[in-house]
Amino acid sequence: MALTITGHTLIKNEEVWIKSALESVLPFVNRQLVWDTGSTDKTVSIIKTIRSDKIDFKQCGSVNRRELIELRREQIRQTKTSWILIVDGDEIWPKKHLIQLIKAMEKAKPETIALVNRTRNCVKDINHYLPESEGRYQIGPWSGHLNIRAIKNLPGLTVAGEYPNEAYIFNGKKIQDQPEKLEFVDTWYYHLTHLKRTDWWRSLWTFDRLRKFKPFYKFF
Repeated sequence: MALTITGHTLIKNEEVWIKSALESVLPFVNRQLVWDTGSTDKTVSIIKTIRSDKIDFKQCGSVNRRELIELRREQIRQTKTSWILIVDGDEIWPKKHLIQLIKAMEKAKPETIALVNRTRNCVKDINHYLPESEGRYQIGPWSGHLNIRAIKNLPGLTVAGEYPNEAYIFNGKKIQDQPEKLEFVDTWYYHLTHLKRTDWWRSLWTFDRLRKFKPFYKFF
């Protein structure tokens, strides 16, 4: 069966990075769910400037922590593709690194339920980030700055808990607690949440300069 991917994005007040985040994945997904949960900044108007038939945009209004989890479940229910790619509004994938993740999806073992990847946590601008040795996440045998962003769309997949401690569940267990069914991919995306409070403008200027000359995803 051919690989197909739906991107899952839930956002609120992500005007700084949302356009770059979506544009970094749109060339590689079949459909991109972008659901806003009550933004009061320019997030909504920025999303509406992105011309792509792949985007399924919905304004859900303000939600509480439990309602946010129900929206994640609803995104799963609306997904018909073989894989899910979780994309937060402050996460940007360099092209070559996303391609590496997608190739791992294509080659994943039948028993694999998700892929573990690294994150590059920027702390001043996109050229300054926390060293891998400072990462404290542990998923099975892997440690460092880790996350799970590619999940196989399997029957029974759901989300449990309450934001920000929710977890994707398969066969009654958190997927991160099933390392025998995970594969590690040595690739990463930019995690830019800290730049909102530091020199985010410098990195945004860099991304804008790159887009001015070529489509953003052709860089990196």
